[in-house]
Amino acid sequence: MGKGKLLLIDHRPEHLRQPVLRLQLEGYDIDEADSGPKGLEALRQGTYDLVLLDAELPDSDGWETLKEIRADPEVGDTKIIVFMATQGETGKLALVPVDAELRRPFSMGDLLSTVERVLRA
Repeated sequence: MGKGKLLLIDHRPEHLRQPVLRLQLEGYDIDEADSGPKGLEALRQGTYDLVLLDAELPDSDGWETLKEIRADPEVGDTKIIVFMATQGETGKLALVPVDAELRRPFSMGDLLSTVERVLRA
């Protein structure tokens, strides 16, 4: 049995490959969505221990997706780590709660330790 089931929502395949492979090697089961709406649909249809969410999605941006997740009584308590740009967006964290944030660029070590910490909480 794996360490947990994660949903990764990011629209840039080049940002997905390395984190997905590393998390899978560590024993996590990963599903992927390349947009906010697809991520919300997957989250509502599956059971996930954690969502990894890009704050910079092009369609419904990551912050709107985050608000929709938190407002949904069936999935609103799902643990979420938000990937953010190096600078800015900090004020938005005060408006919609997340379990952790990772600022790009981040190391795979930072990703793994943050995922493990959030899942243990």
